[in-house]
Amino acid sequence: MKEKFKLIIGVLVILLLLGGIGFVAYQGIAKETDQQKNPVATFELQDQGTIKMELYPEYAPNTVANFIALIQSGYYQNKVLYGKDDICLYMGRGAEGETDMPKISQIDSSVEAGSDADYEYEINGEFIVNGFEQNTLRHEKGVISLNRYDYSSYGLTEESYNSGRAQFSIMMDNASTLNGVYCAFGRVIEGMEVLENMYQTAQLASSEEKAEGEIDSEDDGSIKEFATMPMITNATVETYGVDYGKPEVHKAFDVQAYLTELYSSYYGNQ
Repeated sequence: MKEKFKLIIGVLVILLLLGGIGFVAYQGIAKETDQQKNPVATFELQDQGTIKMELYPEYAPNTVANFIALIQSGYYQNKVLYGKDDICLYMGRGAEGETDMPKISQIDSSVEAGSDADYEYEINGEFIVNGFEQNTLRHEKGVISLNRYDYSSYGLTEESYNSGRAQFSIMMDNASTLNGVYCAFGRVIEGMEVLENMYQTAQLASSEEKAEGEIDSEDDGSIKEFATMPMITNATVETYGVDYGKPEVHKAFDVQAYLTELYSSYYGNQ
C-alpha cells in the first residue's frame, strides 16, 4: 500500500513539474510571438474614416523604420490624399499642394531644425532591381508602396532608385508592373472601404482643365472632385515595444542643381 501511495505521489510530482515547464515554455513562446508582431500605422482622415496599415520590416526594414520615424515625428499630420491614377491613391503631400519634403531634424532630435546640418533626405530603394532581393512583396490591392522620382530620361538610374522620401501610394488594384521596381512595405488591414469610396468618387481633371493650367502639368493625378483634399488629421503607429531605430538616409539629390550645372557646362563649351 505504501509503495502504491509513493508511486501516486511521484506521478503527481512529475505531472506538476511537466505542467510548470509547459506553462513557462508557453509564456516564453507567447512573449516571443508578441514581440514579433508587425507594427501597425493608423491614419485618421478628416470626414472620411480611419485606415490601418500593417508594416512589413521583413521585406523593407529601412523603409519601415523611416515611415515609423516620420509618423512619430508628426510629419503626416495635416498632409493630404492628393491624387489617383488607374491603380493608386497618393498620400502625404501638403494641403496646398507643396511637396514639403522631410528633413533630418524630423527624424533625428540631435539635429537642430534649420541648421546647416538639417537637410532634405532620401532613402535607398529596397526593391529587387536596386539589388535588394529580399523584398518580394507584390503590389496587390491594399498594398502600400513608397513613391520615388523617375530621372531615367536623364540617364540617372541610381538617383531614381534611391529617391524615396515620405509620400506613398496605396494600391487600389493589382499592379504587377511595379513589382521589383518600387518598394512595397505594408498593407491596409482596416478601412479599405474608406479608400474605395474616395477612389470611386474622386475625379481627375479633364484635359481641358490641364490645358488651361488649372493644375500643374506634372500633377496629372490631382483629385478635382473634393472641395478640400481629404486630410490626415492624426497619424499614429503601434510598434508593440520594438524600437526600429533611425533609418539610414542620404542627402536628397537636387535635380535642378544637376541640370543647371549640366546646361552651364554644355553652353559654356559652345
